[in-house]
Amino acid sequence: MTDRAAIREGLLDILVIDDSKYIRAFTRIHLQEAGYAVQEVEPTSLFDVLEAIHTHRPALVITDYEMPLCSGESILRGIREDTAIRDTQLLILTSHREAELVERLSRWNLVGYVLKPIAPESLVDTVHQFFRQRTVQEAENQGLPG
Repeated sequence: MTDRAAIREGLLDILVIDDSKYIRAFTRIHLQEAGYAVQEVEPTSLFDVLEAIHTHRPALVITDYEMPLCSGESILRGIREDTAIRDTQLLILTSHREAELVERLSRWNLVGYVLKPIAPESLVDTVHQFFRQRTVQEAENQGLPG
């Protein structure tokens, strides 16, 4: 176990959405080894993805950007337009490095993005950083010292 933020009692830490079974398993395994509760979702439709987010209420959604049946951008749009889940935090996995895409993604208020091929250490470090920052923000919101 690491020094990451505590798992929320009874709730899911991370939902992984990717059309590649390999990438979903790779991501899940590395994050579970780091101590996170992780669930995989195969993106068969936007409806199914949004339903999974409603059901699991993850602290963080990690999604691929380019998928044939349900694009990462449609997932971002669907989440941000749904008042019940619009505050869901997102981390994008992508092989695209174009400045235009990076700029477009930055408008969605994301946790960030991880470039493929994914280095396990980079993925885990990014997730650790998200949960540490989230813990500090929650403490500040409650008036506790960070």
